[in-house]
Amino acid sequence: MAIFTEKDSSRCTVRIRGRFDFSCRGDFRACYATAPKGMRFLVDFSEVDYVDSAALGMLLMLRDHAGDPTHVTLTGCRGQPEQVLKIANFHKIFRFE
Repeated sequence: MAIFTEKDSSRCTVRIRGRFDFSCRGDFRACYATAPKGMRFLVDFSEVDYVDSAALGMLLMLRDHAGDPTHVTLTGCRGQPEQVLKIANFHKIFRFE
C-alpha cells in the first residue's frame, strides 16, 4: 500500500497503490486533513486492486471534509474496487471519471 498526493491551489490528487483498507486510514486522512475548505479532490484508483468497508468509510469522511459532494471525483476504478463501489451505490454520491 502506498498513497501519493499532489496539490495545487485548487485541487488535491490522491493516488493509491495496492490495497485500500483500514491500514491506510492515517496516510489517507493526512492527504486531506490540512486542505482548506473548497478544495477539490481527485482520488485515483487506477493502481488499486482491493478495497474494503473501511475504505468506503474513508471516502465518506473525505466527502464530508470537502463540504460539497461534487468536490470529490473518483477515477480509474476497475475490477474489485469498481464492483465494491457500485454495490455500495457510491456512483450515486460521488462523481466518477
